[in-house]
Amino acid sequence: MKTYLDHAAVTVADIEWTMKLFEDVLGMHETRRKEEDGKFTMAWLDGGIQLVAAPENSAAGRGHHLGLVVDDLPAALAALKSVPGVHGIEGKPEKWVQLPDGLTLEMFQANEGAVEAALANKLK
Repeated sequence: MKTYLDHAAVTVADIEWTMKLFEDVLGMHETRRKEEDGKFTMAWLDGGIQLVAAPENSAAGRGHHLGLVVDDLPAALAALKSVPGVHGIEGKPEKWVQLPDGLTLEMFQANEGAVEAALANKLK
């Protein structure tokens, strides 16, 4: 038997802000979105990430962390850390960053061409 991750869903405090970070800083793209009563409630990104808008007074940024493979790790880390509120995590290697709502990202350097190859696969 072989298995692959279809997606990982996390709640976020500000779905618009988080979408902007994933799109503008990490170059990911929205593949689907859900709105209820005109309010943006969920988004799916290429690479298998689902963002869920946290209801009032709920724990946002929960789920342990997301491991993301990037084609240029130093550039991705620099871009992330230039965003207000995004910071490294004391006691963790440099590749770990935390977003303002507590969501943690673990960043990995891809082999050459690996990100493009992974995104080219249409598994469903």
